[in-house]
Amino acid sequence: MIDIHTHILPGIDDGSRNIKESIDILKELISQGVKEIIATPHIISGVYDNTRKIIDEKIEELNSEITTYKLPIRIHKGAELYCEPNLIEKTKREDLSLAGSKYILIESDMQRFPDNFENILYQFQIAGYTPILAHAERFAPFINDFNYLLDIINRGILVQINSGSLFGDYGDNVQKLAHKILKTGCVHFIASDVHGLNKRPIMLKEAYQFLSENFNENLPKLLMNENPKRLIQNKEIENMVENYYVEEKTKQTLKEKIKNFFRI
Repeated sequence: MIDIHTHILPGIDDGSRNIKESIDILKELISQGVKEIIATPHIISGVYDNTRKIIDEKIEELNSEITTYKLPIRIHKGAELYCEPNLIEKTKREDLSLAGSKYILIESDMQRFPDNFENILYQFQIAGYTPILAHAERFAPFINDFNYLLDIINRGILVQINSGSLFGDYGDNVQKLAHKILKTGCVHFIASDVHGLNKRPIMLKEAYQFLSENFNENLPKLLMNENPKRLIQNKEIENMVENYYVEEKTKQTLKEKIKNFFRI
């Protein structure tokens, strides 16, 4: 597996507090079958003022420990960008895309998006980036209006779901939306968003098994390996369904919906 959303770098956001905790998290990721990760520390002006220089230094520090412990895992550079003014300029200046690709990971306030949210996403597209909504299932505007999420996705914005959301780690409403997103087929990545072994468990192995047993055995491969690999290679991401996403009006299962996609 490849985990595209992690707070693994020590001491620069609300994730890992020190290098020892980072190594412990990496060991757990490896035990769950993860071979590569993207380090995505928060970048929020006035809160986590991380720069490319800071991120590079922390990755170098962590890579040194990985070599010492001979851990079979690779780290790519990235960031989780908070939607705020001048974000596009900052992204270009600091080179804050995921693994040097055209893809960016973006978040916003959980309860309310800025008034120009859709325009910011569009301006990123105009600038040549493809935004990925971090933990889309956790945002109240989408919980309250699923069609709003579908509208944004149909504009070419990608979606990442947290593994823990599938099991109710963020509450019932978030879990329900995560499952609905899956059943509609409008998700492109599942990642851990790990912050620590205790406060936000990884649960990637459990998510992989859940998808295999309840949907389709090829689905976890797509969302947790193939699409993340395509991201790192700066290739186009595969969609689960063709054309536009629509809210399900029938009892058609996801297993039926993606049958033709996987040709099984």
